[in-house]
Amino acid sequence: MTCLDRSFGALLTGLAVLSAAILAAITLVIPLNVLLRNLGLPVIYGALDAIEYGLMAAAFLGAPWVLRLNAHVQVDLITHGLPPRARRRVVLAACLLGAATCAVLGWAGLQALMQSYARGSMVRTAFTFPEWWTLTVLPLSMALCTLEFLRKIFRPEAADAPLSGL
Repeated sequence: MTCLDRSFGALLTGLAVLSAAILAAITLVIPLNVLLRNLGLPVIYGALDAIEYGLMAAAFLGAPWVLRLNAHVQVDLITHGLPPRARRRVVLAACLLGAATCAVLGWAGLQALMQSYARGSMVRTAFTFPEWWTLTVLPLSMALCTLEFLRKIFRPEAADAPLSGL
């Protein structure tokens, strides 16, 4: 494993930890808000808006790490029945399609981010902040997913992971 590979893995792990921290904060804030409301006390101002953006950020920040671990949803019923060479071709095609899809989505997200920044669009809910802040996670996540799909193409796994589930 190269230094670049380790650094990339550390970056993905760091983003996954950040994603987990966001989810942990959401897990604490929701019951606290319910408790405060049931006690007739003021609820945490802006909690619902923060949770909404936190869920989006957590999903996108954790996605590249999940992809790296192959922990995402896979339909492998057919591919596991194929001979190893054919299976590798199908995996390569899926990785190429995944890389292309993530690259296109990331590019579209980057365009939306730049347009929002140029217009000076603002989000006005419980908080007021620049809209482009919320748009940063999509191009970042899709760029990292694109790189991970490409890594899977050029550095294939040594062996398939054992089957899990059904």
